[in-house]
Amino acid sequence: MLCVTQVFAQNRTITGTVTAKEDGLPIPGATVKVTGTNVGTQTNASGKFTLSVTNGQSITVSFIGYTAQTIPVGTKTSINVTLASSASQLGEVVVTGALGIKRASREL
Repeated sequence: MLCVTQVFAQNRTITGTVTAKEDGLPIPGATVKVTGTNVGTQTNASGKFTLSVTNGQSITVSFIGYTAQTIPVGTKTSINVTLASSASQLGEVVVTGALGIKRASREL
């Protein structure tokens, strides 16, 4: 007798919601990616996402002005993520002049 065993990666769909830690409101447009790949999605207007993953993978959730989180998927089918704001990721921009416009130095 000959036994053949095939192992398939078990793809499954996970769902979840991304919210802000400070006020608990959903974050629309947050990026949810399978860590180490180009597979990803964005949250909808309600902060909800759906993504296909394989066992053993993790997801990385990020949004401008918030600290990114990496979460192992394990056997979960639903993952709710709370992102904390990060002031260090935001910076200010100062425009001091434009090309071709002449100004006195005291006007800048």
